[in-house]
Amino acid sequence: MRRLALSLLIVLATAGLAACGGSATPRPAASAATPTAVAGSVAPSTAAGGSAATGAACATAAASATASVTVTIKNFSYSPQPVQAKVGDVVAWKNDDSAPHSATMDDGSCDTDTINAGSTALLVFTAAGTYTYHCKIHPGQMKDVTVEVE
Repeated sequence: MRRLALSLLIVLATAGLAACGGSATPRPAASAATPTAVAGSVAPSTAAGGSAATGAACATAAASATASVTVTIKNFSYSPQPVQAKVGDVVAWKNDDSAPHSATMDDGSCDTDTINAGSTALLVFTAAGTYTYHCKIHPGQMKDVTVEVE
């Protein structure tokens, strides 16, 4: 219950800040890529030479969303590495391996949950930064990978 309340608070705060933007350019209507469930705020890590944005977040994208970037999971590794994305891009993790995997932010605040073999999971990144992630099922083997969002 507390997690749901926090998720709703984050969504409402983000919407409120967006409404205060003052831009004369109209915002596009919501699309299939609009997050359907907030997985939580992400405090992006600062890899060597990388930068972090404060208040950065990612969310689970709608299952019907179209991926802008695809990460393939095969032979217990992610490819490409690092993942390059833009704010608002839908990133797909496609599991072409024989075992289940995940893409879990190192601080645990956002993840794809388990991605079974042959399945795909989608996240949308809503702020620039460098996000370090790992597989929560195989944390010793699949770690120290990043999504760089600009």
